[in-house]
Amino acid sequence: MMNNQQALVVFLDANVLNKPATRSLIMFAALEDDFVVTWSQYVEHEADRHLRSIRQLSVKKLRAKENVSIELAPAGNDPSRFTRTSHKDQQVLADAAASGAHFIITEDVDDFGQADLESVSIAAINPDLFLAACVSDHAYAAAVTAMAATMSNPSLTAQQLHTKLGRQHPLTVEAHRAAFESEPMPAANRNPAVLFRGRTLEHVLNRRMMARIRRFDRRYQ
Repeated sequence: MMNNQQALVVFLDANVLNKPATRSLIMFAALEDDFVVTWSQYVEHEADRHLRSIRQLSVKKLRAKENVSIELAPAGNDPSRFTRTSHKDQQVLADAAASGAHFIITEDVDDFGQADLESVSIAAINPDLFLAACVSDHAYAAAVTAMAATMSNPSLTAQQLHTKLGRQHPLTVEAHRAAFESEPMPAANRNPAVLFRGRTLEHVLNRRMMARIRRFDRRYQ
């Protein structure tokens, strides 16, 4: 998947970590495409605060219950140096930098300053764009199949789950439409205007992935 056998490290923001379907897609895909998924205690706390408010199982408890092997990223130093990033996301960027991440996967790409991201050689990317551009067809199909196998209320086949994912992940199902025969459901909402920001990552992504990023993100520079 990566150039020069360099493992891709992705750091999940709280607004991705607290979305069970998105989080599961990324984590199951990582098992197939061999990239590293991490987040920090700060991010987990923010995600769990939201999950508790809607009475869903916290990520912390889920990790313990299912024995999920995730090494949490260390806390980053001096978050206030990221002056072009929103205050609430300065610690997120500091933690991502401390983890050695290449990507922050976040729904709020435009909260991270271009210059701040470039200063630590990180790119912020929308989860739908990441799953579309940086995950292989094989890994997507395996992730959807694994997710469907755990669903019971209601139970869904992998093909039915793929169809439903079109509501929240239109770029993903478009990119991987060959993996399943069913036509995905139309998107419930438009994606944010800014899907990618930060350093270009030709050193870890192959040409096919970079072409997909440019194709899906019209604001890509």
